[in-house]
Amino acid sequence: MMKRELSGVGLLLLALFLAGLLVTFAIGTDGGLLEVRGAFGTIGAAIVAPLVVVLGWSGVVFLPVLPVVHGLRLLGRLNRSEDRSWLWFASGLMLLVPIGFALALRVERETSLVAGVWGGLIAFYLVKLVGYVGAWLALLAGLSSLTIGTLAWNPVLALFDRAPKVAAALTPTRDAALAALQMAPAPEEMPAIEEYVGASLARETKKLPVARSKQPVARESVTRDAALDRDELDDDDDETVVRVSPVVPRRKLVPASREERVTAAIEATAVPDDDVGALLPPTTLLTEPPPRNADANRRELDASGVRLMAALKTFRVDGTLVGRTTGPTVTQFEVEPAAGVKVRQFASLSNDLALAMRANSIRIVAPIPGKGAVGIEVPNPNPEMVAFREIVEHPDYTSARAALPVALGKDLEGRPVIADLAKMPHLLIAGATGSGKSVCVNTIITSLIYRHTPATLRFLMVDPKMVELSVYNTLPHLRHKVITDNRDAAAVLKWAVLEMQDRYALLAANGCRNVQDFNRRVQEGARLQKPRNPEIAFEVNTYDGGILPYIVVIIDEMADLMMTVQGEVETPIAMLAQKARAIGIHLILATQRPSVNVITGLIKANFPSRIAFRVASQIDSRTILDGSGAESLLGNGDMLFLPPGKSEPGRLQGAYLSSEETERLMLWYNTQRERADAEREALGAAVPGAVVEPDILEQIRAREAVDAGGGDDDGDPVDRDKLFREAAELCIQHQGGSTSLLQRRLKVGYGRAARIIDQLHDAGILGPPDGSKPRDVLKGFQDLDEIIGT
Repeated sequence: MMKRELSGVGLLLLALFLAGLLVTFAIGTDGGLLEVRGAFGTIGAAIVAPLVVVLGWSGVVFLPVLPVVHGLRLLGRLNRSEDRSWLWFASGLMLLVPIGFALALRVERETSLVAGVWGGLIAFYLVKLVGYVGAWLALLAGLSSLTIGTLAWNPVLALFDRAPKVAAALTPTRDAALAALQMAPAPEEMPAIEEYVGASLARETKKLPVARSKQPVARESVTRDAALDRDELDDDDDETVVRVSPVVPRRKLVPASREERVTAAIEATAVPDDDVGALLPPTTLLTEPPPRNADANRRELDASGVRLMAALKTFRVDGTLVGRTTGPTVTQFEVEPAAGVKVRQFASLSNDLALAMRANSIRIVAPIPGKGAVGIEVPNPNPEMVAFREIVEHPDYTSARAALPVALGKDLEGRPVIADLAKMPHLLIAGATGSGKSVCVNTIITSLIYRHTPATLRFLMVDPKMVELSVYNTLPHLRHKVITDNRDAAAVLKWAVLEMQDRYALLAANGCRNVQDFNRRVQEGARLQKPRNPEIAFEVNTYDGGILPYIVVIIDEMADLMMTVQGEVETPIAMLAQKARAIGIHLILATQRPSVNVITGLIKANFPSRIAFRVASQIDSRTILDGSGAESLLGNGDMLFLPPGKSEPGRLQGAYLSSEETERLMLWYNTQRERADAEREALGAAVPGAVVEPDILEQIRAREAVDAGGGDDDGDPVDRDKLFREAAELCIQHQGGSTSLLQRRLKVGYGRAARIIDQLHDAGILGPPDGSKPRDVLKGFQDLDEIIGT
């Protein structure tokens, strides 16, 4: 550390020496050499004269900048990438600026103290080869390449970005243009909308964009419209709504009848009933991010780096601070170990360093993947909140080509992290109470509804706590109301398995490999077939349905399900995790207690993507991440994200979405639904009503009734359940019979277990019900053969 600081101070002194040489040489008389020799000696005079002659004054002025930049990096003021960028930028200017002065002063191939020999010589050959104008163009191209390659700034694009604003200042405003249009006479064949739908509805028509048509949606147009440049949007329009761009045929300018005109006006202002929420919600419903000061923590972080290196030296662990990366809540200091220092010496110092740094916790990455350094992550003195709005408005989200983009937060370098749920394909989330797990689930849901309508995405939500996800009960994307009963949760998972099997049969009948391929063929209007039913001889099996929407199953508290109905949910979850990716069904499981009893090996093996918030112990961290680290997180959204295909998790600060923002989103959807209902009621039968989907729970109960033998029991052995004898032996063995006993031991649903209990009672094996107590057993093992008839 001391050697590094001494080198930085030495470079700053060298820069001061060079600057003194140049200033003395410039203000001196008779060329300035005598003054330079008197102030800096013979060496100074020998250095300054050749530099000025070769590079000229326009070039040598950049020479002291080089040691200044490198010295600041050694002193911790710049990181390695900034040091390299500014070094190359200053070096490029030192070579290009003299050429510009030579061209401007027309001193090509002449001795000039302003341009120097270098500038005059290069300018001479440029003029000779491409002419005077061509030489200036070549110099401008060189300067643009230098700024793009070093500072990642394109002056040409910056010029064009200002051009629309300049043009807007020279043209009439939009309000003036609209006023001019209103003054023009309207064509006779296009009646005013107010005549049919009223003035209020007409005003909504002018404010809202055209809703999506019922034609197929083009994937390319969805991405293009979602990536609209914000500069092209009107700054005064707070109700701007990004919409899904449909593939629609060219429409007639004048509707043929009054009914068509009214229907067109309704479709322009309201959301269709079969796709409530087709318009994507505007980001103005979200809270604006607070202003940030990038240099607010610089002084404190400098002091933290000094304390960190002093603490390491106290523990006899030598190293060099080679850089740091500052994120919203933590800063990662990169320490290069000295020769002979083992990496494990760093890994064992996390608690000691936390004590020395007066930090809640410190996480050590030993080593940083791809770097020859150890990462020591220290909490920032002033952590910053990551607002969800700034993530969904970032170009990485709006222009993402992901099928199911999920805005998670920001990484250590402050860059937005956008993951694709379709590629994960399932996600496991764990974290203690107050760590940010529920907020993360809400941001995932909101990320998806900001890119998908109910026609392309459906949710199934299970919330045993009954308070976390209940706010989404009015969300039009829900396939079923939020499930709060554990037995119903098992039925929903069984439905998802049946839906997976039906979709696979549909894909196989049409030779499609995945749901994206099938939906593309639907949008192209290809002739598709339904799976054949062997029991029907003459069947019209032409597929006339629409696209298959993605289905995301979210279980907020997995531990509660595993404690009550483990036998009924573990197998469906494993089946969906293994096979559901290709047909567009994805699972998101969240739990507060990531123990092996909750996240079993069968489930864990099929969830390669995981998010860990702060957990109670290192054992829980190893359960969720197969490694330590989650026990050292800070909470409040601080997470470790393990993406698919990676072996090491990355640290993120999760985006924050408040409950008020979620309520505003649900209110927006409710407003869309009420508007659609009002328009349908006003038109009567002119607009078709919503299509009622079959209830999931009723479907599963009917399926269980068929599997159990169907019909009402009359005690006939022919109608008894297949598990009748096994259930009777189980009740006799436990000297008591109950529905919950059969559910746990036979791994059946509640409905089937209740029917078996009734059959055992009708057969005389069990007595009548006695409140909440198990039923009495009236028979023994020796009576079973006679009762069953075998």
